[in-house]
Amino acid sequence: MENAIIHAAGQLRAAWENGRAGEPVRDNFTADDALSGYMIQAYNDRIWQAEGRRRVGRKLALTSKAVQQQFGMSQPCYGTLYADMVQAEGTEIVRRALTEQRVETEIAVVLKRDLTRERHTIIDMINACDYLLPAFEIVDSRVTGWNVKSCDFIADNTSASLVVLGTRPVRLTEVDITRSQMVTRRGDTVVSEGSASACLGHPLAALQWLADELVRAGNPLRAGEFVITGALGPAIAAAPGDVFTAEISGLGTVTTTFAR
Repeated sequence: MENAIIHAAGQLRAAWENGRAGEPVRDNFTADDALSGYMIQAYNDRIWQAEGRRRVGRKLALTSKAVQQQFGMSQPCYGTLYADMVQAEGTEIVRRALTEQRVETEIAVVLKRDLTRERHTIIDMINACDYLLPAFEIVDSRVTGWNVKSCDFIADNTSASLVVLGTRPVRLTEVDITRSQMVTRRGDTVVSEGSASACLGHPLAALQWLADELVRAGNPLRAGEFVITGALGPAIAAAPGDVFTAEISGLGTVTTTFAR
């Protein structure tokens, strides 16, 4: 089992570093399971941090029931965000796609307190929230043709590639994100719509789930980190030259451009 973890981790790390997608890693295991995926993800996290990559936050994925069913899972999953993955809005995206880059509109929560309790409450989430930002997540699979199941998706850091953050912080007391609606446009055309309730009913409920999971994994969320809490609507394929603008009611807008 350990050799399979090391081999699969090396395969995904090589794809990230050389920009060439490879075969599914689930073929290294007798079962397609989330646990193996997290072991691979954690192995690469240790290597990357030892090499100097700075962890700055976490991402939630599969926060809707429909997408969970698509991946054969019964709950969300998570990945790690590093400093080299974060861009401010207005910065042109020049990273070459390995497979097909997709854009998701999300709410980012920046933390001002550690979340280290065995079981957190929604009050803990409110007290830990410093401010919110609108965000795009750019996902891109290190597996050829997005041929992924749960093990591949989790092992591949839940297909994390880039995060584009808005730059106008909004305090939790200034917005009722329970009722926040999202509209994303490619140019002038609406391509995705949704609401904050897509994230396990509420973005702070999604954050609470993640906080508990990471404590159980021995790697809790820390003050200063941020979490993107899951897609508010369908992911949209991106092509060179595309310009995306998303508006989340109460949080404002975020824009990103894909280089030609």
